[in-house]
Amino acid sequence: MSIDKWLSEKDSKEERIRREKAFKRLTKDEVQELKKKKIRDVVKKEVKTNGEISESDKILQEIVEFKDWLNQRTYLKGDLDKIETWIRNLYSTINYESEKKVESINHNEKKELIEKYREIPISLLDENTRVAINKKIRGTNRTNSDNYYLRKLKKNIQEKLKEAEYYETLDKILKIS
Repeated sequence: MSIDKWLSEKDSKEERIRREKAFKRLTKDEVQELKKKKIRDVVKKEVKTNGEISESDKILQEIVEFKDWLNQRTYLKGDLDKIETWIRNLYSTINYESEKKVESINHNEKKELIEKYREIPISLLDENTRVAINKKIRGTNRTNSDNYYLRKLKKNIQEKLKEAEYYETLDKILKIS
């Protein structure tokens, strides 16, 4: 054991005794006020530790850190590897964040498509095609027959869209006359 440890413990004991004496001299109102102040301080510390920083704030903070580090450097030629690493890390975090945003947007669009799919009358599609579409939506493994029915549906949709174009032109002709 070192002497510093013994000295620091002695100092802390003396400080504790002084604090207890000072605490005993306080009135009840002052004690209550100090307790409230301590509680406020504890709550503020918890809010600071529990408060999560948003991803955009983290990225901005990293960029500012890089800027500060770069401003401190006087000879950049020796730091090229570190600079490349910083830039790669910043670039990868930015790409990761943008991919997460795209995924969340795609997830929302997927939910909307599923809701629209549920509105399609059951009689419009045969059972095998409906099973294949459900497997595709849920992302489960599809069999060869499921893939066949999906390809068949795709061809039927393309034919119907062509027919729809013809009906649109006929509708326009009827509106003119």
